[in-house]
Amino acid sequence: MKGKGMQVFTNKSKELMENIECYLTQVTSASLHFDEAMKDYIAGRMVQFDERIHAVTTIEREADAELKVVKYKLYAFMLIPDTRGDVFMLMDDLDDVIDYTKRLLLELSMEKPVFPEFIKEDLALMCGDSVKAVESLMLAVRALFSQTKLVEEHVNRTVFYEKEVDRIEEGLIRRVFASPEIPDLACKMQIRDFCTRIASLSDISEDISKNLLVYAVKRMV
Repeated sequence: MKGKGMQVFTNKSKELMENIECYLTQVTSASLHFDEAMKDYIAGRMVQFDERIHAVTTIEREADAELKVVKYKLYAFMLIPDTRGDVFMLMDDLDDVIDYTKRLLLELSMEKPVFPEFIKEDLALMCGDSVKAVESLMLAVRALFSQTKLVEEHVNRTVFYEKEVDRIEEGLIRRVFASPEIPDLACKMQIRDFCTRIASLSDISEDISKNLLVYAVKRMV
């Protein structure tokens, strides 16, 4: 009977890791759709942009359902008891990434800022680096469960992309406010706000990655 009980515990642990992996895949998918949505918006492909919003909304709904399963299994079956609280908080933090990408796309669809041609290339680059920060974070999370010693390497990459985003953001905002092509101050401020919002995706990723380092140290002790 003891062996059978241990087998049940092992199976539940495996199922939990599968649920977590599914959830991480959804976070990555949402960020990739966000990147493509931004490319569509910048290029004026509004039909495709709206389709991406629908895709992210669907992913968010599925991810919320998966997150509830993860939380239930963590506590109902007393899985990974030593770090259960850390995993619980980590999953909640990652939920912010999906929520933020959806909210930002919806804000774009409602406010419809007009981005001048001279910043479009750098704006797309900033979006791409923000998504790379998310992808690096996902690698760090996966390493937490399988190769804990690699967590720091992936966190460093997350921090690197966050700094790149900050650099591009500052340059964009300076060019926007210095440009005579945008005479309306309100338009300049709207563009600045959206640059800051886009950059915040990498900020969120960096903040989570720093918490992840703490979780990794605790697992290795």
